[in-house]
Amino acid sequence: MRKRDAVTPRKQPTQDRSRATVEAILQATAYILVQDGYARLTTNRVAQRAGVNVASLYQFFPGKEALVAELHRRHIEQGRAAAAAVLAAHQGQSPDRVVRTIVEAGIAAHAVEPELHRVFLEQMPRIRATRSAASEGFLLEEAKQLLAAWGCPAPDVELAWWMMQTAAHAVVHQAIVERPGDVRSGALAEELVQLLERYLRGKQTPGPRAGARREAM
Repeated sequence: MRKRDAVTPRKQPTQDRSRATVEAILQATAYILVQDGYARLTTNRVAQRAGVNVASLYQFFPGKEALVAELHRRHIEQGRAAAAAVLAAHQGQSPDRVVRTIVEAGIAAHAVEPELHRVFLEQMPRIRATRSAASEGFLLEEAKQLLAAWGCPAPDVELAWWMMQTAAHAVVHQAIVERPGDVRSGALAEELVQLLERYLRGKQTPGPRAGARREAM
């Protein structure tokens, strides 16, 4: 079996009954991962926990790697959806409000299932989850509009968004596990907002207002 085949679902459920079966299988996978860890996750245990025959599990997933990859893919997609909604809702607003909302949305998305998040971060092998090209494209286009409105030079917009997205994701991803108290208190959000705001201010190009201020001085 090729490596990609090992982490790719065999087929997608098309009927309500099969969709319910897949949901039960994935919920069972998440439960076992959180309770016992990746090393003790087996397809037999998942099938038993889900209340399905192991043959039914293999109709949709070739093995436990594919189960974990699908959970991870969903986790990523939920975060992207939250970020996309924030960007779309805050076009045209001040940079500090948008950055703060993005940070808070990212923290909320990662904090939904912190126990499962910990497993992904600490135990999950390097399984390449399938990415949604359409989702990434939407985020990039929204981000380009937002950063351009802030005065970010056009050639740097895509890189600037990648820097912000990567830095914020890394900080929040690790903080959920290592500094949960700071996440709950809001201290982490404040620090991350300041970090990203300083970065954006450094990327802004001088506009008419900046020139007017210099003349006034």
